[in-house]
Amino acid sequence: MAVIVKTDKQKFRGVIGKASDKAMYALAEQMLADSEKFVPYSGGSSQSAGNLREHGRVEKGSDDKYYLVWDAVYALYQWYGVRADGTHRVTHYTTSGTGKLWVEAARAQYGDRWQKIAQGAFAEGLR
Repeated sequence: MAVIVKTDKQKFRGVIGKASDKAMYALAEQMLADSEKFVPYSGGSSQSAGNLREHGRVEKGSDDKYYLVWDAVYALYQWYGVRADGTHRVTHYTTSGTGKLWVEAARAQYGDRWQKIAQGAFAEGLR
């Protein structure tokens, strides 16, 4: 007796794509939340460039990838700790535990948890 198994590759790709998208979004949201405590904070209002933490968000790009975005006036300066022209280096972040490349600092602390969150969201997306 023969057993014939038919697969629908298009449907399979669609299911995997939706699960991947769900996992990427869940991961990006968690990365944003966990990175917040590492983002430099000067105590300014949300209307000023002083409160960089309130300017963080997750955006989906035209390439269907999710990006963490901080769009305050001086976000790039804070991210690299130096102006684009190489002048004006940040030598001291006033809020303890904060600094440049804050997502990398968060990754060092929470990377294992991020992996579990992405895997869980992917598995949930397959259901």
